[in-house]
Amino acid sequence: MVTGALLAQSFTKGDIRGTFYKRFKRLLPPMWVYGFIVYFASWHYSTDVSPKWTFLLPLGQPSSEIAGGWFTSALWYLRAYVWVLLLSPLLFICTKRWKLATPLIGISLVLIVGWQELDSSEFGWAVGDIILYATCTAIGMAWLTGNRPSRRSLSTVALISFTAAALWLTYRQPQNDVVNNDHALHLFIGIFWAAVLLQFPRTLSRFATTPISRFLNRYPLSIYLWHSMIAWTAWQLIPQFNSEIVRTFLIVLVTFSALPIVIYVVGLVEKREHNWRRIRHLAPRLALTALVIAGLNFGPISTNLNFVRARADQPLPPSAAPTKIEIEVSAETKQFLDSQRSEASQWREQELQLQRVIDSFSQRMNLPGVRAVVISKTGKTWLGTTGDTKPFSQPSLIGSITKTFTTSLTMKLVERGIISLDDEIGDLGINFAHAKIKVRQILTHTSGLPDFQAQSGSVEDNVTPFDVARYVSERPLLSPPGSFVSYSNVGFVVLGLFLEEKTGQTYEKLLRSEIIDPLGYKISTFRGRYGSVGYSSGGISMKMIDLADWARRYFYDRNTTAQKWKWTIKETTGVGVHGYCPCTGQSFIALGHIGGRTFVSVDGEGTVVVIDTPGVLVLSNYATTQAFAQELRLVAGGGKEFLYR
Repeated sequence: MVTGALLAQSFTKGDIRGTFYKRFKRLLPPMWVYGFIVYFASWHYSTDVSPKWTFLLPLGQPSSEIAGGWFTSALWYLRAYVWVLLLSPLLFICTKRWKLATPLIGISLVLIVGWQELDSSEFGWAVGDIILYATCTAIGMAWLTGNRPSRRSLSTVALISFTAAALWLTYRQPQNDVVNNDHALHLFIGIFWAAVLLQFPRTLSRFATTPISRFLNRYPLSIYLWHSMIAWTAWQLIPQFNSEIVRTFLIVLVTFSALPIVIYVVGLVEKREHNWRRIRHLAPRLALTALVIAGLNFGPISTNLNFVRARADQPLPPSAAPTKIEIEVSAETKQFLDSQRSEASQWREQELQLQRVIDSFSQRMNLPGVRAVVISKTGKTWLGTTGDTKPFSQPSLIGSITKTFTTSLTMKLVERGIISLDDEIGDLGINFAHAKIKVRQILTHTSGLPDFQAQSGSVEDNVTPFDVARYVSERPLLSPPGSFVSYSNVGFVVLGLFLEEKTGQTYEKLLRSEIIDPLGYKISTFRGRYGSVGYSSGGISMKMIDLADWARRYFYDRNTTAQKWKWTIKETTGVGVHGYCPCTGQSFIALGHIGGRTFVSVDGEGTVVVIDTPGVLVLSNYATTQAFAQELRLVAGGGKEFLYR
């Protein structure tokens, strides 16, 4: 809105070309400096980066995976600003001619985009951004070119916009509860606060003349460009405290305190005052820059910075849009879901379509055969096969889904006080070198333990858990425990040895007495066979129908421990065991786990899907496997309600 008011003031003088020149002259050079540094660092650390031209003129989103996306995520605003700036002459002409009709049209378009969910794709979201901010710009232009609104008018606008926001929330919740993640809600809340603040023009004017406001207004772009990089660096260097609030406060304090230094170094490029290129201006800034770069790359600070891997406790970066991972649903399945079916024939038609889905995906994924179990939210069960596969009477090697059993077994022992999540693993009776690793770090896949590498390339028969533990004991950790998330089969092998040491029973005996026998499952276990260590990391074989029952208990009912398990993704079993899409941001329609050739997941309505194949469901087939499971859920009547938010 402020941008619109200022642009209208410039355009009224009739100098549109000069206005554009001044704006881009102020905008592009500091962005080029920042973009060059980020692009060079991305190249140096071999991280994915958007095309070069986006860093020269951000008509597209400048992006890089360096620092977990933190260094470029905020650049979405520059993309939106450039587009709005290019559209501003048209907005000014329309606003001057039709006054409030122009922003009202914009508001209508924002509502249409949200109501029809046209912003569900990356391109649609970018278009939604442009419409939203163009509307705000038009509001600012209309306010300046028309009569100044009275306090009564502003109060009315505030009441209407607040009511509109409340009504919109009954239709659609913003993803991750962030207002900016919904264009319509963003607009209504923005108008509300603007109307409230404009009730106090004198207070705003006084604030605008304070030293901090003058500082922010003098170097707004430099501050905006560099603040995320400073905050990310502070997050890596400031240790974890008992209170997350204290740590966050310190990070904010460090970020603000560092801004004057940043302005001294790069603010010269934004303001470019007379004789700014002289050596006496540039030399001390270049020297300070070299000192900072040296400090970040050498010495004690550098050991705590990793520009490629995101730390385990690192928050999501500020984003242009909520993170969305789209799961494609075939046209045939969409057509089936849209068709009208009678209550009597519904399940029979669903069964036929479920068979079509597994036939289609078996061919699409080039699988020799598929077995699938689907249990609807109402308890109806469907078993289907295609191709060359085993009958359902024969068990499946569930691979890494074993980790869900090991996790529940661990949590049962924690409940009874036999062990604690903060217990150290200890030497395991073999002088294990990484004895300080904690149970919690293994469960969250943050132990830093290296992978077990067999000489032949695959695990040989009769390899024991102690062989694995001795192997990793002789090798350094990949990262300090608790610092980075890295999926670890070895970690769960070590956890099994720890459980045996603490209870005096074998893992297999514990598993049977604590979980298997009480639930009546028929399972077999193995160690060092089928090219796998097996054991507590991946050593269970069981029937698919039993696995489906376990999946509902574990992911949906969460009653595999004495008390309902209130786990969260990062505090118990980590992204390696939970957190499989379809998802939006950190909210998941379904949770599950892939065990090499077997996949199990459950959605928010309790719909269970188990897929088993002689082929492979991981690696390049990962995204397709998610689509496979989602289509089965949708056909069975589920797949819509979130399981985890």
